Amino acid sequence: MKFSAKNELIRLDEYYPNSDLKHIYQIHREKIIVLLNTLELVWKQNKLDEESSQILTEGLKNPWEVVFYFLVGKEINLMTGKIKGIENLILEGIEDKRWQTRFNTIVIMKGFKNKEIRKIVLEKALNDKSVKVREMAMDVKNYW
Repeated sequence: MKFSAKNELIRLDEYYPNSDLKHIYQIHREKIIVLLNTLELVWKQNKLDEESSQILTEGLKNPWEVVFYFLVGKEINLMTGKIKGIENLILEGIEDKRWQTRFNTIVIMKGFKNKEIRKIVLEKALNDKSVKVREMAMDVKNYW
């Protein structure tokens, strides 16, 4: 996989200064840099170690959709079946004690191709204690 943290950051840095979200981007930029570097490292090493797993989990917990969905979610989807441990990261996300993490985990399932993991996550989300998570699970279910 040819993922370049530098190229992604350049793309984001070119877009957000002219966006109405430039302030939010500046708040999250340092976290985004760490996430992008971690994603590149995971792709290069072809493995998910403990530190990388923690960083990606923090990205999955992030409330800004650009971070948890377009950066982390997209790459997690691409890594499934290729990088050992990614599936566990997703399953831990849907079991997290914070509703936001469980919500983010079900949201990334919209772009998810692995049917086995998608089915497990969707089933758990449909029975979640959070109304928001259950509603998003229904949306994802209807999407697929």
